This record gives sequence, structure tokens and C-alpha cells, in this order.
Amino acid sequence: EKNRRLIIKAAELDHLGGVQTFGYTVEEQTPPRNIDAKKATELGVNPSDKYNLLKMGESVPTDDGTGVVKPEQVLLEELRARKLAVLSDHRRVPPPMAGLCRNADFLVHEATLRMEDGVDKIKIRGHNTAENAGMFGGDMGCEVVALNHFVSAAVSEDAIETLLAEARRGNRNRSQIISSYDFMEVWIPRGGFNFYNLPLNSSKDKGK
Repeated sequence: EKNRRLIIKAAELDHLGGVQTFGYTVEEQTPPRNIDAKKATELGVNPSDKYNLLKMGESVPTDDGTGVVKPEQVLLEELRARKLAVLSDHRRVPPPMAGLCRNADFLVHEATLRMEDGVDKIKIRGHNTAENAGMFGGDMGCEVVALNHFVSAAVSEDAIETLLAEARRGNRNRSQIISSYDFMEVWIPRGGFNFYNLPLNSSKDKGK
């Protein structure tokens, strides 16, 4: 589904035989590039409707009519479209849904089981582990992985910390790992999250 600003897509997950579950992504359309107003003014175009034409890729005459300003002279860098991915109950993410999740800013992934529960329990119960959640989020290039769907025995602070540690182990420091909670609100900045695109000489530790 597509409206003026958002593109919503869905694909099926692998949960249990005979039980359909789906994942969803919500992605904004690529934001229009902004105008460097200072540079445009210096080139002879003051703030006006001409800025809209420049954003649309059209050259415009200077205000005094003596010259022309081209879009590439004044347009700022293009911002990446933000994307949210939400996966409901599942034991495996099929390729179509995995592809939709690629490069999401925020991925919601279940963490019902622990790795010690074993593969057989994953297959029988139709749920996934925190470690697999972290691994999937890292493999798909997601900036943030939010764990959800905890069993009642895993809602203590110690249990949540254990799940977070397992998810981080699977992720190998490729994403931020957090736990979700009811009515949680998340602000994704314009242009999306970009935690790790830092200069090579940055002192920031990617694992923190």
C-alpha cells in the first residue's frame, strides 16, 4: 500500500503449520532534498517559490534576471528514507520478508526462546530466540533491533539482561540491541539512524 508519504509492505513468516503470521515494513518515500538557502541567496535567488522548482530539478533565473541557478549548485545531500520493520510470531523469516527488512532503521523481532532451548523447541513452538534475533538484524543491516514477545518467566530484569546479552552475541556489534515494552514510542531522526558511519580515526567503540 502506498500513500503520499508512506509505503507499507507485508510478507508471510514461518510460524506453525496451518497458522499464518506476517511481517510488515513501513517506509517513507525518499525525502526531497533541501535547499542551501545561504548559497542560493549568494547566487542571486532569495527564498521564494523558485526553491520548489529547484527541489524538483528545474533551473531558475536569478532574481535580477542576469543569470541562472542550477539545482546541483544549491541542493543539499539527499536524505535516506526511514524504515520500520515489525515481525510477528515466527520460527523462521523467509527470504521475501527478510528482503523487506534489509537496512531497516528499527526492527522489532521476537525473543521468546533462548539458545539453550534448542532447535527442536524452536520448531515445535514456532518461536525464535534472542540470539537469532540479533543475528538476523545484523545480517539485514538493521540499525536497531528491539526484542519483544517475552515469556512470563523472562520479564525480570536479570532475565531481560540475559536475552539482551544473547542477542548482542548473535549480532556481533552490528546493531543497537534493546528490549521493547508496551506502548513504547521511538523517534527515528530525519535521514534515519546512523550509529556506526564514523571516521576511521573515531574513538567511539562500536560495541557500546
